[in-house]
Amino acid sequence: MTDVSGTAAAAGTDGSLPRLTQFDFHQRLMDVLGSAVILFTRQGCGACKVMGRVLAEWQAAADAPALFVVDAETDTALVREFEVFHLPALFVFQAGAYHGRLEAPPRLPLLREALTACLARPPEEAP
Repeated sequence: MTDVSGTAAAAGTDGSLPRLTQFDFHQRLMDVLGSAVILFTRQGCGACKVMGRVLAEWQAAADAPALFVVDAETDTALVREFEVFHLPALFVFQAGAYHGRLEAPPRLPLLREALTACLARPPEEAP
């Protein structure tokens, strides 16, 4: 994992995931009918790049949730709101309701399994 205090300038993925900002984050997630997974990342974070590639691969699958990326360096208000201390960080929403952190290594079968477990829990109050 990478500490959020790094100094690189943009999202750490290849750009294939739609980007959320502090100005549209909550509204766009309210518009998602199913589940959504949000990746907090930064440029120069090797682990973030790996997770971004796995999520981009998942995006092409039929069972993919809505997938988004947040640039932790640009959108520091979201980093504080979600108490992100290490990157990459994943969070889950279902129909606009917050379900918590998604804790899984960057392997598609494990991410799918962790998402199912996360969605089986009742929604929580967002941080």
